Amino acid sequence: MVKNKEEFKADKELFIKQIDEHKQISMTGSRALVLLILLITGPKNFQEIKQYIVDCGIVEKEYSIDTIRIDINTLKAVGCEITKATKKTNHKYGLISHPFTLVLTNKEVTILKSVYRKLAKKASPLKLVKFHRIFEKIAKMVKDEDIRQQILGISLLKKSDINLLEELVADETRYNKIRIEYNPSSHAEPVEYDFSPEKFEIRSGKLYVFGYNHTLGGRSFLPVSRIKSIICKMFDRTTSYGLDTIITFRLNNYKNYSLEENEVVIETKDDAAIIEGHYFNEFIGIQRMLFFASDCTVIKPDEIKQTIINKLKEMREIYE
Repeated sequence: MVKNKEEFKADKELFIKQIDEHKQISMTGSRALVLLILLITGPKNFQEIKQYIVDCGIVEKEYSIDTIRIDINTLKAVGCEITKATKKTNHKYGLISHPFTLVLTNKEVTILKSVYRKLAKKASPLKLVKFHRIFEKIAKMVKDEDIRQQILGISLLKKSDINLLEELVADETRYNKIRIEYNPSSHAEPVEYDFSPEKFEIRSGKLYVFGYNHTLGGRSFLPVSRIKSIICKMFDRTTSYGLDTIITFRLNNYKNYSLEENEVVIETKDDAAIIEGHYFNEFIGIQRMLFFASDCTVIKPDEIKQTIINKLKEMREIYE
């Protein structure tokens, strides 16, 4: 039988409604899962829950207390015991128990990885430690060994000594001079460095500590995973701030690039800009210049220009 216009319209409205309901169920489930993961780490108030879920990119800033109640009730409906946010609980929701052996698919693990990478970019080392411990707790709830190993592999700190990292962060905060045992490579013998940590940064998916290497006489950055131990602390608060490598360069097509916080545009002309960059050390500065390739011309200092020229010559010889 051929449907008339009104029947087609009714079918279309029903189809759209079913799609909207499916999206709503999926969104509620996603929020509830993230909320469960958050509450596993400890009691949280409304603002802490809202900020975490917004940071995960699951909802917009309009996330309300009513929506949280919906998500709390969703978790209760599947067997979670959660305390109310009252004055007695310091206005925090707390997870007392849950019935889960967590079942995650490869796709859901991929989503967790994606959310983590987004958050990790701007996370402090101590925040990375919290994330690392969350993954450890999630892994304990998973039966599937392959999924469990995938979850444990998400953290940037999977090969790091967590207690050692927390010590390094404390020394960085106090500008302490420390002696560390460091493994330069998997095939080399460990060496000892006198090192003053200044900051931590993620580069190429690994956590590095930046600081002044007193043993080598210059600034360097070391993968945290290769630091084996802190041998002793000298409590020498000598810092190396002010030792940045400063490079002035011309950058063509500069609007096509995202400049770093340490790069300042001095002047512009047409599609080119003169930029002054402050880099942690010479190596990082030169790597940045090479990243810009033919769009970049170093103006000063002369020693950086010569180093880049020599490096380009060496690269050319490889292909001749």
